[in-house]
Amino acid sequence: MGGLRDTWFSFAAAGAVVYGVNPASAERHRLFLEKLDLPFPLIVDKGGRVARVFRAGVGPLVRRTVYVIGPDGRVAFSQRGAPPVEEMLKVIQAGSARP
Repeated sequence: MGGLRDTWFSFAAAGAVVYGVNPASAERHRLFLEKLDLPFPLIVDKGGRVARVFRAGVGPLVRRTVYVIGPDGRVAFSQRGAPPVEEMLKVIQAGSARP
């Protein structure tokens, strides 16, 4: 999350919209946003529905997974863990260059 925060202007310049999704409560999200000073919202995924749709959950556990959705609405990048910010930005910039 810190990497996204630190390179936020590059993502915004490429037309990216970033959301964090987590099953934690709204209050925990607020505290996390304040602690890390994130410039993007965190979405409460109560019940893990979003995690299930994107196959980021294994039973009740949610595994950190990063997705980049292209301008066509399709998943252009998917990786578990915390991939290098440069990899995500490259995919976003390539997608924003399409006519």
